[in-house]
Amino acid sequence: MMNKRFKKRALVAGSLAFAVLATAGAVTALGGPITIKGSGAYKAGALSCPGGMVRLGHVFDENASVFPGDPVPEITTLATIEQDFFLLESVKTGTHTGTHLGVPGHFIAGGATIDDLAAESFVWPTYVIDVRSRVAANADFQLTRQEIKNYEAKNGNIRAGSLVVLFTGFQAKYGTPTYATDTAPGFSADAVNYMFATRRIKGVGSDTFGPDASSDADFAASTAVYSAGGITLENMRGLDQLHVTGDIVMAPTVALRDGSGYQTDPIACRRS
Repeated sequence: MMNKRFKKRALVAGSLAFAVLATAGAVTALGGPITIKGSGAYKAGALSCPGGMVRLGHVFDENASVFPGDPVPEITTLATIEQDFFLLESVKTGTHTGTHLGVPGHFIAGGATIDDLAAESFVWPTYVIDVRSRVAANADFQLTRQEIKNYEAKNGNIRAGSLVVLFTGFQAKYGTPTYATDTAPGFSADAVNYMFATRRIKGVGSDTFGPDASSDADFAASTAVYSAGGITLENMRGLDQLHVTGDIVMAPTVALRDGSGYQTDPIACRRS
């Protein structure tokens, strides 16, 4: 009985791992040699990451940073190998705790929810904007449209379909008592609108608690993202291992019915 149960779990795990590759289809990192190819259900898929792969999600436990007012995670062990021959946990958490994906339904009535998204909505070429040098002098800034244009002039334009990631260095503060309330930078709403309108991006990411600067009390940046039908990928880590352009990030979540967001452990597929 136990062998059949473990065998079933192994088959499910293998199917899920394959699904990430197969449903990715022909997504390609523009400007880089990375390709993701899926040949259909029950057929072999291939994933090529010349620069290796990187996990971009923080470890999820009861020390996970929580946005003020959100529930604190509770993880309870229900069964142990020593007593029950298997390990089983109960996890209670808000959907926007830890490294997580946010979708339009988080802010917009009638907006797309997690279970509405197509498979390709969880896979993007990335464009990383490194602002770490500015944080020490003033961590409360909102990145402007012109500053993004200046960054593009030095690093190349943002590609269509990209996830634009703000690299602030705040990952080092994750798990500390003040992480969610510390003064932090973000995008201006105007910059977000510029990127969706002229660069046709699909979303924004950050190693902070969202795309909004602490000076953005109305969450205008998040509202702009969700109003454009985009996603947010929040509380990321490992951004120092990504290139400005040419990498791919995959961040599927549980298909929570009518979900405004959910935890994820993003995987970066790096160009050479």
